[in-house]
Amino acid sequence: MSLFRNFLVGKESVPSRKEFKYAMLRGQFACLICAVALFYTILDTVNRVSVFLPWYSLLAGISLVTLLLNRKKYYTAATILQLVLFNSMIYLFADMDHPYGGVFFYFMTCSIAGLILLNYYHSTYSLFFALLPIVLGWLAYTTNLNLVPSPVYEESMIRTNFLANLTIGILSNVFVVYFLIKRNYETEKSLRDSEKNLIKISADLKVSEERFAMALEGTRAGIYEWRVKNNSIYVSPYWKNLLGYQDHELKDLNISLYISFVHPQDVASTSQCIQDHLLTHHPYQNELRLRTKSGVYKWFLDSGISKLDEEGNTSVVIGSIIDIDERKKAEEQLALKNAQLAKTNEELDRFVYSASHDMRAPLSSLLGLIFISEKATDPEDIKDCLNRMKSRVKVMEGFIKEVTDYSRNARFEIAWQPISFLELTKEIIDSLNYSFPSEKADVQISAPEDFAISCDPHRLKIIMNNLLANAFKYADASKSKQEIKIVANLHDTHWCFTIQDNGVGISEEHLPRIFEMFFRASENSEGSGLGLYIVKETLDKLNGKISAQSALHKGTTFTLTLPLLKKAY
Repeated sequence: MSLFRNFLVGKESVPSRKEFKYAMLRGQFACLICAVALFYTILDTVNRVSVFLPWYSLLAGISLVTLLLNRKKYYTAATILQLVLFNSMIYLFADMDHPYGGVFFYFMTCSIAGLILLNYYHSTYSLFFALLPIVLGWLAYTTNLNLVPSPVYEESMIRTNFLANLTIGILSNVFVVYFLIKRNYETEKSLRDSEKNLIKISADLKVSEERFAMALEGTRAGIYEWRVKNNSIYVSPYWKNLLGYQDHELKDLNISLYISFVHPQDVASTSQCIQDHLLTHHPYQNELRLRTKSGVYKWFLDSGISKLDEEGNTSVVIGSIIDIDERKKAEEQLALKNAQLAKTNEELDRFVYSASHDMRAPLSSLLGLIFISEKATDPEDIKDCLNRMKSRVKVMEGFIKEVTDYSRNARFEIAWQPISFLELTKEIIDSLNYSFPSEKADVQISAPEDFAISCDPHRLKIIMNNLLANAFKYADASKSKQEIKIVANLHDTHWCFTIQDNGVGISEEHLPRIFEMFFRASENSEGSGLGLYIVKETLDKLNGKISAQSALHKGTTFTLTLPLLKKAY
């Protein structure tokens, strides 16, 4: 029995019991195909029919190839090759055989084999190969492709073939079903035996386990014992529980496997701690991250001490781990909040200083203009004062809007929605044409008509509005034609767009600082200096990036990318 098993699946161990069952079925199925090919070779030779003999040889040869793939553990490849071969050969025989020869019985075997052999690996492929024989059988019955010239049979030969095909077809189906019944019975028997064994072991160890569990419950620590000489590690049930494992798991731990649980960033310090302890034998403590069963890393405090043998070498290391994940996360959150608080305080100081200056200047202008208008008698002078007041109010309104945008970006969560890029861009351009009526720029948009993205519409509008407003605001009046080009593209992992203008540009030494709070490239720059800073902060919130290229009197190009986190429809 073991020789036949090794012949079908090889001498090396199979990864799992389930894999072994299907590997056995696949190997037996290959042998069955070879046996059927041999039977029909003998039958046709006796009846002096030679047209099928090369195909029988091909059928047997490729079946042996699938058996070899099965032994090499290329299970999916072996299964698909086996099913493709079987379906192709049966279709070929059905196409050139006599309609009443009974070859169609084998399509039933093909369908059952496809449903069973691939269901464990890929349910979609399994359904495909279960339905494929139906399609091939219908095609062979309704259409005669004459792929191979059909032999001429005597009436008795047709009856003989029909009975042979009927018998072998039924036996093949019985074989597959019997295999499943037998394998299920073996599995159930194995499970029952395992259950009995576990019950016996559980009864023998129940008292000692209860005492041990009670002792450890008070400490809330997972105990381990590393036997250094034979490199084996025993871990307590609570140690496993801390990492999300059951008591029956992690039976054969060693130091290499233990290190594989350690976070890659903590491997060096942990290995050094182990080496130092084996050298000095001093008690140790080490904070490290261990991978749990779910794949998530958690923080633990590992501490222990060693027991020496008669020669003074470490024979056993006994230690424990304690879950400190919540404490470490709290420390990380505290450090993050401290960093954010320091950044906020710094920005607040700069904001108070710059905001007070930016708001005081328009207010002072307003007071002066009010004083002048009160003294003026000429209606034109009064009208001029009112227009200037309106301009100052717009400056303050823009500044307040920028402050509001910055505040909303920091406080509100991201609201993902599908957005039409062209509609949003045209809406902003129409608004800017109204806000900057004197700047008649030629705006060119290059993007597909159905270009849609998923983003936060409010934040995206802030970004686009600030960048396009700068393109309008800093147009070069000395040029005969003001141009703004907007190009948008969608990629597999991100989408990006560029805004290019031929405006006054930015000098090279100022480019690294243009995204800083309240930075102005020159004293003649309009606005508060918050616009590009808000763009950068908003993109950071969306995990996006922005870069700028510019040259004086030539123009500026902003390139923006955002990750394709959600698909837009």
